[in-house]
Amino acid sequence: MQLATKLSLFTCGLLAVGTLQAEDYVSVQYVHYDEESGRTTVMSPALEVSKDFGTDYTLKASLVLDSISGASPSWYDSSSGASAFSRGTTSSDRVVYGNIDYDDTRTAGSVALTTRFASRDELTVGYSRSYESDYEANELSAEYLYNLDSSRNRTLSFGLSYQFNRVLVEEYASNTNRFRDDDDDDDDDYDSSSGASQSFDINVLTAEIGVTQIINPTSLAKISVFYINEDGYLSNPYMNVVRNYNLNNSATAEVTAESKPDTRTAYGMTLQYISALSDTLSTNTSYRLYRDDWGILSHTVNTELYYEYGDNWLLGLGLRYYKQNEADFYSESKTFFTNETYASSDRRMSDFHALSYKANARYRVNDDWSVNGGITYYDQSKHFDALYYTLGLKYNF
Repeated sequence: MQLATKLSLFTCGLLAVGTLQAEDYVSVQYVHYDEESGRTTVMSPALEVSKDFGTDYTLKASLVLDSISGASPSWYDSSSGASAFSRGTTSSDRVVYGNIDYDDTRTAGSVALTTRFASRDELTVGYSRSYESDYEANELSAEYLYNLDSSRNRTLSFGLSYQFNRVLVEEYASNTNRFRDDDDDDDDDYDSSSGASQSFDINVLTAEIGVTQIINPTSLAKISVFYINEDGYLSNPYMNVVRNYNLNNSATAEVTAESKPDTRTAYGMTLQYISALSDTLSTNTSYRLYRDDWGILSHTVNTELYYEYGDNWLLGLGLRYYKQNEADFYSESKTFFTNETYASSDRRMSDFHALSYKANARYRVNDDWSVNGGITYYDQSKHFDALYYTLGLKYNF
């Protein structure tokens, strides 16, 4: 049995249930992100190509170029200037929490091949790679979609991915109590061959299993559970904490690099429900539960509504709510840390909640061409808000 009433492409495309006809296309997208009136700006053009080879093979490839600039908040020793590497023992009145300027670029690419067997089960294998000045990420992934009955009303999916990443951390020079900077060339700070940095590995294993069920001709549901294991250098090399602030009335403090555990295990579940309310109106609602051994528990609720206006327009609205509690080793206070093994002031480890408000539209110019655009406002309870928009062009061939 197939869905008798067509669900919106934006919602159906999120679930691999074999109900959509494959297509050959080239898509160009641009994302522009602004945080707190330009504190952080990201410009991200992307290209994606999908090509079917017969009915049994689909090859997809994508390329993304990110440019990011702005300022990130952290502790630093003001006597050495506003730098992430302004660290060491200093007068306590020189310890400052403020924004530190940064800029970087990222190049990312991916390729995925889907193979369909005689049973119409599907196997998708992929590889992705991204590169920044101080971070390199590689990922191998595989997903198998197994039809539990001949009508393909119920499917079982198995997903597995493995990341082998590398981060370059500026080397600490103990004789100067500062991090080494061989010369004024910023690139040297991240060149492992120059002696100005150290290379650390990060390995991430992710596994997920899910069941998708077509409930009736107008709705389907999916439930999945996931497991994530991270191992390696998991600290942020640019994030600092303050230790021994005015300890024993010394009027001094130590600005040091944060220290997170070198392992992290997380698990959780995702529930998703898609329904066509009418021939033109559909909804997509999901809930995600996440928990890890750093003490973070989070809840995410996302709902989207899509309306097909005439033959050419697809309009969408969305609302996303996110809430998490803080990690066991987190504090923003400069008086909190002394000799704790793990310490972080990374705001991503704090407790907060956030709301995202989304609106988007797609216009089909003709059988071959379509354009799309969207805008999202992100409002976080404690630290910042952000506005980002997308523009895109798609060609079917």
